[in-house]
Amino acid sequence: MELISSANGMSPAWSPDGRHIAFLSNRAEGWDLYIVDSAGGEPQRLTSGATADDPAWHPHGAAIAVERRGRIELVQIDGGARETLVENASQPAWSPDGQLAFVRNGDLWLRAPDGDESPLLVDAAQPAWSPDGKSVAVARHSGIALVDPAHGDARPLTDQRGDQSPAWRPRGDRLAFVRRAALHTVNCAAGEAEPLGALPSPAGAPAYAPTTQGPLLAFHLHQAGNWNIAVANLHTAEIRLLTEATWISWNARA
Repeated sequence: MELISSANGMSPAWSPDGRHIAFLSNRAEGWDLYIVDSAGGEPQRLTSGATADDPAWHPHGAAIAVERRGRIELVQIDGGARETLVENASQPAWSPDGQLAFVRNGDLWLRAPDGDESPLLVDAAQPAWSPDGKSVAVARHSGIALVDPAHGDARPLTDQRGDQSPAWRPRGDRLAFVRRAALHTVNCAAGEAEPLGALPSPAGAPAYAPTTQGPLLAFHLHQAGNWNIAVANLHTAEIRLLTEATWISWNARA
């Protein structure tokens, strides 16, 4: 399966049904948001005029949240119509029931489906909802933590400064994350971390594909002076490059 067939792509994000990939590209002008069929084909451009970052599919699959101009916008995939969701915010992440976690001034916030915003946890970034919506994984100065979105309680999961980019396995039992430019996983119950030793480094920004796509993990990989997006089959350790970037590729997310 060819996910992205053209150069200069970054930040791949699988749609909830696995049929499309959202990604960022500078093929036209600045870094814009595109979608492409997961089997390949001609990408559809959804934004222009301002740098887009951190694409996150809405759980209904018809729109994508991105950061643009220091705010989070919701972009419809059937024509690119946009609406502003949150001001002064970045790093959107959707729960299965439509809550939006985001970062504002270095802290974690939540936006309810009715638009109500509330702070949840200080010193937290890179939120990632668990598949069941009962936890939010975040990167903190002291490592990766799991946050109870109902009460704001945080449980440390890793204890090394600089651990970052948490990404849930579809079963919800493990997280992938980045430690010292190498990909690792951690058991969410036991807190036991181990490297994904079959994968090359320097690498980062892991992103699991939906269950329908099998044991695939997207990440960025440093090769020949550039950061490229790659996808690894975790059962076979087969690795395929999706881009041949001339710009740095960051934040692969599903």
